[in-house]
Amino acid sequence: MRPKLKYVLPLTQMALCLALIWRSELWLKAAARIMDIPGPAPAFTLLVSINPPAAIVRALWERYLRLPALWDDVMLVVAVGFLWYWVALNIHYWHQRRTVCMFSWLPLRLAGDALLIAAGVFWGFISLGHDFAVIDIVRGVRGEALRNSFPITYSGWLWFTINVGLALAWSFSLIYFFGRDVISCARGR
Repeated sequence: MRPKLKYVLPLTQMALCLALIWRSELWLKAAARIMDIPGPAPAFTLLVSINPPAAIVRALWERYLRLPALWDDVMLVVAVGFLWYWVALNIHYWHQRRTVCMFSWLPLRLAGDALLIAAGVFWGFISLGHDFAVIDIVRGVRGEALRNSFPITYSGWLWFTINVGLALAWSFSLIYFFGRDVISCARGR
C-alpha cells in the first residue's frame, strides 16, 4: 500500500472535519443572535454528509455518553480519522485483491458485511428524509432570513444536491461493496 494514501487521506479528512466544526461553531454563534433554535449549522450538515459512518457512531455516543462539547468534537475528529484510514485500507484491498478489508472468519465476515449493508440502507433513507426538510427550510422565511444574515449558508438546490449526493454515494458504496463481498463469500471465494 502506498504509505502516502494510508496517512494523507485520514489526516486530510481530520483537518477538514476540524475546519467544518469551527465553521459550524461560528455559524451557531451568529444564528443565536437572530433565532431561538437555529438547528444544525450548514457546515455540520456537510460534515455529516461526508462522514456518515462516523456520524452514526457519534449519534450513539452523544445519546448515551453525554460528553462535554470539547470531548465530543475530539472524539468525532478521531472517529473521522479511523473511518478514512479504513477507507484507505479498503482502497488498497480493492486494488490488490478485488475485495474489501473485512474479518477472515466467515461468520464474523458475513455479520460485518450485513451490518454495513444495513448501515448503507439506513443512511440512504435517513439522508433523503433529512435533506428534504432542509430544502424546505431554505425556501421558507427562516431560510430567507439566514441567507440575508450570513454570507455562507444554504444555497437551495446546490446545497441539497451536494448533501444528498454525498449521502447516497456512501449508501450506494456500502451496499455495493459489502453486498459484493457477501455474494463472493456465498460462492466460496
